[in-house]
Amino acid sequence: MFQEDLGGFGDARLRSVGARLLDAMCQQPTTRIHALAQDRAEALAFGRFLDHDAVSHGEMLTTAARFTGRRAAERHVLAIQDTTEFNFPGHAASKRGFGRSGNGRDLGLFLHPTIAVDALDGGMIGLVGAQIINRTVGKVERPRQRPIEEKESYRWLLAAEEASEVLAGASCVTVVADRESDIYEQYARRPEATHLLTRAAQDRCLADAGRLFATVDAWVERHHDTIDLPATSGRPARKARVALRFDAVSLCRPMTADRNLAASVDLWVVDVAEVDAPPDVEPLHWRLLTTHPVRTVEQAQQVVAWYRLRWTVEQVFRTLKSAAVQIDQSQVTEARRFTKLAVVGLIAAVRIMQIVVGRDGQTEQSMADAIDPVHEPALAALNARLEGRTELLKNPHPSWSLAWFAWIVSRLGGWSGYTSRGYKPAGPKTVARGLLRLDSFLQGWNLANHSADMRLP
Repeated sequence: MFQEDLGGFGDARLRSVGARLLDAMCQQPTTRIHALAQDRAEALAFGRFLDHDAVSHGEMLTTAARFTGRRAAERHVLAIQDTTEFNFPGHAASKRGFGRSGNGRDLGLFLHPTIAVDALDGGMIGLVGAQIINRTVGKVERPRQRPIEEKESYRWLLAAEEASEVLAGASCVTVVADRESDIYEQYARRPEATHLLTRAAQDRCLADAGRLFATVDAWVERHHDTIDLPATSGRPARKARVALRFDAVSLCRPMTADRNLAASVDLWVVDVAEVDAPPDVEPLHWRLLTTHPVRTVEQAQQVVAWYRLRWTVEQVFRTLKSAAVQIDQSQVTEARRFTKLAVVGLIAAVRIMQIVVGRDGQTEQSMADAIDPVHEPALAALNARLEGRTELLKNPHPSWSLAWFAWIVSRLGGWSGYTSRGYKPAGPKTVARGLLRLDSFLQGWNLANHSADMRLP
């Protein structure tokens, strides 16, 4: 149904089983192999696929990246990276090959993906790549004295390099990340023709004396704006009135950094500070470091808008976990198999969220970003069947757009079709249910039309 599979793995049978496993996880988001399979034979095939030595999560990621690179051509792409954790408390006796999670006690591992998002409209393009971090070795002595290549934080630099290579055909690439990526080496070693946008965490020394935070706080406010903050765990959605400050800075190389790096790096800062915050709410304050020039209010607003799209990767994590795939509830006992399954789940979560993000038409994406256009005749027939008699129940989006396709999938998943107040749009679980029904419809359509073709003289 979709354009890409998981890879070839040097065997046509492995390629076929992998493609079916990926489709199954998109349509029936779960990590339980028997629930994904149509019958016992397919469940055994899925299990053998995950066990096979020729099947690697690296090839899965390379295949996904190749398709993303094609879709990203001639677009300004935000390569948004972040880390999520899988934690398995109370499973020490049943899990094998897992290292320690973030709390240092439970078993678990970490996934660090990079998602490609269109900078112009916020549409999700696809998966750029991902890194698996499994802490099977204990804490290292004197970690500050190790080179960056031997630290876990090197993942932020690797992701930027990978984005530069995978998205080489894009008109521009901007790597977006949160505070944990505020590493001097990232600025000093950024790939050529790749921009950075990072939320500052370190109050660094400046080349012309002074510290970063105090210097920025003393700048004159250039503009006031209102931004929408989405709901998060423990915080409802709200509007925030913010003041914008911006200017150029030169950051000094820290004492712990490699002496061979440049003594300073020139960046621009956009400071976003909430004014008149409610008394029971922690005021929003972002200090955004970027290689993009910021000389006007419009450029500062653009940087803020790009950074706010970082929520996309958080939504992918939510879909990968609680909202749909529930990968952290996997019963797979071996880390080697779980790693492969987690990457399949990640690719599935990106596909689901691509449809969710594009459902309202604001991204103006083509359906080809999500599904092979060869299915257009079948989808046109299905759309006519799903539309109601009134205008309110007609598909309001242009044919062959991603929003048009998302409307069909959502209706199949049980969404009412109404968009007025009080009716929620389709979420990840509804989209996943719709993809399951869509797959059955397309199989039936293809079978019926193949049979008709066979009867023609």
